[in-house]
Amino acid sequence: MGWWIAALAMVAGCWLGVLWPLCVILFAVLCCRRWRGWLLLPGLAFMAGVMQLQWGIGQQLPDALEGEVLPFEARVVALPQTVHEYRFGRWRWRQALLLEVSGNDAWPGIHRVRVNYYDPPQPVRAGERARIVVKLKAGRGQFNATGADLARRDLAQGIHARGSIRQWHRLSQGRGFLRWREQLSASLAARLQNSPVGASVVPALIVGDRSRLTPQQWQVFQATGAAHLLAISGLHIALVAGLAGWLGRWCLMPLCQRLVPALQRYTLQQLAWCPAMLAAVGYSAMAGFSLPTLRAVTMLAVVAISSCLRQPFSLWRSLAMALCVVLLAFPLAALSESLWLSFGAVAAIGWLAMGQGSRRLIVLLPAVMSVLGAVLFEQWSLSAPLANIVLIPLYSFLVIPLALCGALAGCSVLLHGAATGIELSAWLMEELADTVVLPGLPLPGAWAGTCLMVAVAMLMMPGLPFPRRLLPLFLIPWLAQRPAPLPAGEWELTVFDVGQGLALAVRTREHLLLYDTGASWPGGSMAASIVVPWLNRFGLVPDRIVVSHGDNDHAGGLRAILPMMAESRAVLSGEPERVAGSTPCHAGQQWLWDGVRFRVLWPRQGDGNARGNDASCVLRIEGRSLSLLLPGDITRESEYPLLGQWPQSDLVVLAHHGSRSSTSAAFLRDTSPQWAVASAGYRHHFGHPHAQVLERLRASGVTVLRTDESGMIVFRRGDADNVPLITKWRQSHARPWHKPAGWRFW
Repeated sequence: MGWWIAALAMVAGCWLGVLWPLCVILFAVLCCRRWRGWLLLPGLAFMAGVMQLQWGIGQQLPDALEGEVLPFEARVVALPQTVHEYRFGRWRWRQALLLEVSGNDAWPGIHRVRVNYYDPPQPVRAGERARIVVKLKAGRGQFNATGADLARRDLAQGIHARGSIRQWHRLSQGRGFLRWREQLSASLAARLQNSPVGASVVPALIVGDRSRLTPQQWQVFQATGAAHLLAISGLHIALVAGLAGWLGRWCLMPLCQRLVPALQRYTLQQLAWCPAMLAAVGYSAMAGFSLPTLRAVTMLAVVAISSCLRQPFSLWRSLAMALCVVLLAFPLAALSESLWLSFGAVAAIGWLAMGQGSRRLIVLLPAVMSVLGAVLFEQWSLSAPLANIVLIPLYSFLVIPLALCGALAGCSVLLHGAATGIELSAWLMEELADTVVLPGLPLPGAWAGTCLMVAVAMLMMPGLPFPRRLLPLFLIPWLAQRPAPLPAGEWELTVFDVGQGLALAVRTREHLLLYDTGASWPGGSMAASIVVPWLNRFGLVPDRIVVSHGDNDHAGGLRAILPMMAESRAVLSGEPERVAGSTPCHAGQQWLWDGVRFRVLWPRQGDGNARGNDASCVLRIEGRSLSLLLPGDITRESEYPLLGQWPQSDLVVLAHHGSRSSTSAAFLRDTSPQWAVASAGYRHHFGHPHAQVLERLRASGVTVLRTDESGMIVFRRGDADNVPLITKWRQSHARPWHKPAGWRFW
């Protein structure tokens, strides 16, 4: 129990980063002398977690250097990821590099920085040393109720900043083990050039090089819940160690005992740990000693030591010891999803096997892992349990052994055998990819997901002394996630933080409208990573989508949302010729939902002069107490024809992200808003919202809300005196890593 107390206290310290729990523990120590020893342990562990969190935050890029261009000496410490992409109207090469930088007095010390190098004169190789000039920025990312938290992920991975390369002067060629891994990856891809899928996946399984995976391949793996097979982690390390240990016990170690009689005092099981650990460390080295592999080797070492010392530890004690050792070695790993996925899988296997035996494990484990995956990765998948039942044995006993043996022996026959298994898995995943989302079933959050997993496990374990009639109580946190119904005639606006783009949702009592869907890129979109999980979290389905016009930052994510809608898809757009599946939006269209009136103001029907931004569908929403104006990206040329006709609105979403080409003084006089929302990217090179627009709004007495500063914004009418309630996600739901380092009591 002491191991679990220490581990969980350290985790709490890393996640909370505040001191009041420590004060409570110290007060309890003073008051309860009998339990002083038990209380000191969690106090020390909690303090260690807080200290490690503050140290990690302190290593991040200082605010004063945000956006600065600085020189460094750098070394490439991971395999470069090279991408050929279409951006800003042309094709270009981009290399994603992980660098270790030093040698600048403004930011002393050695830091890890993830950077992009656009159109390099010659490709950067692994292990290179160079003198660079880089523009730095914090790993801020978008911050919404759903979607990835980039700041937390960078902190957990030890990445201190991000940036883009401005100059690169090579000092030395890449050499050493990292360069060998890059050459091995290229050799494997060349040997498997007749199998495109195999040439992409085998380097990922052997050396962790996923740069050859196409966006379509990534989507198929993610949609079927099999993306974890591409990341060298606990499953792969345990498999290789298990095979090496089995071969060592039955083949190698008996021979060693005959050659070296002194080894006979050890059992074959103890001796088998030597080749097992050597294989695990070797595979981890081939993967570049990534954090997931190091955690897996650490956990395996704990089990090996306990076995060699003949100390019989239970599953739960072994798990607790391994978690403590991992957290002591990598304290901020507590913030990583992969750590909890690994421990969750092992714990679920052990718990279910002890309670049910192996016969029901194959049915129950995928269900538990589906819930865990839904919590961590915000995606329900009908295909994940079935795909993993087939793919995990296929990769464990065929693909990975053949690929490893073929890579180490240089045998093309074995490599093509592995590629054949990969092609079989790709075919199976493509067949299952259509059954991804469970429609109408809300995604669980962290607390709701924990309750769901406990309920499922208890349901299938009749030996536990717990009345089954109480199990429905575990569903309450999950079902309570649905948003509270709004009064008739009221609306709620949610503006998603999608960077330089626009995506928002307007909810009435029984209906939901989406206005614009954010940008997309090859292999993903803001809608798929932020909007769709938000809809799934609350069990919402849009009744209508309005895409203002056809630019990517407004219409790019439509394809990700359409599968959620009913067959009678209602999509309006000011540029239907650029937005597939949409119908024209024109002035005069209107509808009434739950006492809230929606009215289209622009473009005028039959006006062929409206093009591009000026063809944006302008929508006004009028409720019982508040009104909202959504102007898309219209410019002053579209504002002027309606001067004198613009209705007054309490809230206006700034046109074109706050560009100076929109939101004229005359437009503000007509609409007389009290609040304005700017959806723009943080420190984006376009510089939105423009300083002239902000000054114009300030002079008009308008309160400006910005997604680049506040993250996701929720605007709704309050219950008292009709005062609006405004929730700014970065202020209301900020975590310690979203703020500068500093000790906080609360």
